[in-house]
Amino acid sequence: MKNILFSVILMITAAITVVAGGAIAQEADLLQSGEKAFSEGKFEDAEKFFSQLIEQAPDDHKALRALAETKIKLNKFQEAETLVDRILEMPLVKGRDVLIYVEGDPNPHEAELVDETVMVVVASDDQENEYSESFVRSKEQKSVPHYRVYFMKTGKMKLLPKSKTRVQYKGIPAATRDQALALQAEIQKSIISVHHAGAEEEMVTIPAGCFLMGNDQGEPDERPVHKVCISSFQMGKYEVRQKNFQAVMGSNPSQHVGADLPVDSLTWDEASDYCKKIGMRLPTEAEWEYAARAGTTTPFYWGPMVSGKEANFCDSACALNIREPRVNDGFKHTAPVGSFPPNPFGLHDMAGNVSEWVRDWMDVGENYYQTSPEQDPPGPRPDLKACMRVGCIGAQTITNKVYRGGAWNQHAGELRTSNRRDSHFQLRPEGTGFRCAKPSK
Repeated sequence: MKNILFSVILMITAAITVVAGGAIAQEADLLQSGEKAFSEGKFEDAEKFFSQLIEQAPDDHKALRALAETKIKLNKFQEAETLVDRILEMPLVKGRDVLIYVEGDPNPHEAELVDETVMVVVASDDQENEYSESFVRSKEQKSVPHYRVYFMKTGKMKLLPKSKTRVQYKGIPAATRDQALALQAEIQKSIISVHHAGAEEEMVTIPAGCFLMGNDQGEPDERPVHKVCISSFQMGKYEVRQKNFQAVMGSNPSQHVGADLPVDSLTWDEASDYCKKIGMRLPTEAEWEYAARAGTTTPFYWGPMVSGKEANFCDSACALNIREPRVNDGFKHTAPVGSFPPNPFGLHDMAGNVSEWVRDWMDVGENYYQTSPEQDPPGPRPDLKACMRVGCIGAQTITNKVYRGGAWNQHAGELRTSNRRDSHFQLRPEGTGFRCAKPSK
């Protein structure tokens, strides 16, 4: 009876070993076949191979990414996005700890994946079956891809043929997550292109009027407070959405991608070009502050303090070290335009979300606020418009354009209506977008 039971156990163990070994070899064949089909442009075949592979190894982030990239080629963007989401749901791990399954051995081994691909010269299939510790050379040589693995239990480094080895990841390293995020952004931009063919900016008429521009309690470049009068004009109700920008410009530089998120991280040139292409322009700095204040005189257009309900800035969910840990505005980075209440003129996000490029150069060496005209100030040196793309020869001191309004990646104090920032007109400050303006009808 004992002999019979022992024989049964041996048969079961052998069966498990054969199945495990066969599955590993099949997975390697599917991966190789999928990669070959992809490289040859046979994307439907690659899709079948990678799909079968994921059925056997559902947590293999490399297989998920390969299938996602294939779905993109087939214009199946929603399916590709779902696959990338599965990768991003995996835990983030430090190091490269994995479980190793070797053909003929049903038990997993804890190990560290040292090298993903090492090309090993082997003389025969028999030698390839062994755990290789050195490169083998003979008359009949062939180069075979191997993993270089450090086994935790034995403390030994081994070279394992990929065709007979399965690597099971415990999570994804930071580099893999970054790659998945980049792929996710690519997919989302493709979805925007497919579903949003046109652009239309909703405009608000800003009435003519006068106000006190600047802040004597603010930074030096906000002084002195001076009277400014603005003619009536129209201004975008919302910051320019990515779906609109991408439809007109054919590109999308945004760091955080979404059809109804504001376009961000773009140059002043790109913002100005977009407005021109739709028959508008960037607002002047004076127009911007007048429209943002909307008749108010407090530091913020809603009052003297920030509670987190009025605008999007670096709150407790923000990953930057300037975050305000006591406040949660509901968004980790950019929010869909119009997520917060409008100002008294009916304009949304004039504080926070993304900063906004304006038409003016930042004056250098003199304070334009002291000399600007009272009626519709055009900003310092407006005559430099024509030299922007040839380096502004002879005007080296004026290279920076102004942006206003604070942003998701700035602290609450920078939401002040009078606050000013600037950057070189050809650089891409993170978290900077824009809205357009035009004369009243």
